[in-house]
Amino acid sequence: MAKKADTKGAGGEKVSPMEEWVSRARGIGLILGFVVSFYVCRGQGFAMADAVLRGLVGAAVLSVFAWWSALLVIQALMRAAAAQTQREAQIAVAQAAAAHQEADAAFARRVTPAPAPDEAG
Repeated sequence: MAKKADTKGAGGEKVSPMEEWVSRARGIGLILGFVVSFYVCRGQGFAMADAVLRGLVGAAVLSVFAWWSALLVIQALMRAAAAQTQREAQIAVAQAAAAHQEADAAFARRVTPAPAPDEAG
C-alpha cells in the first residue's frame, strides 16, 4: 500500500519536522500560559472577564517564549548533528589514509621474482 504523505492545507505542501515541533511548542505554550494566568488571577480575586483577558495575555507571552525556546533547542540539535557529521567525515578520511599507507607498505614489501638464469650462456 502506498503511504500517505504528510500535507499541509489544500496546497499539498510538505510539513517539515522543525515546523511541526515549533507548532507543538507554541500550542503547549498557549494552553499553559492561559491556564496558569487565569488560575492565578482567579485566585487573587479578579473578576471573570478580567481573569480571561489576563489569561489571553499570559497565553500570548508564553507562546512567544515557547516558540523562541523551541527554535533554540532545534538549532542546537542541528549544530550538534553537523558537528557529528564533520567528525565522522574526518574519521573516514583518516581511516582511508591509513588504509592507503598500509596498501603502499604491503606493495613495497612484495618480493619481485628474480630473473631466470640465461640458459644459452
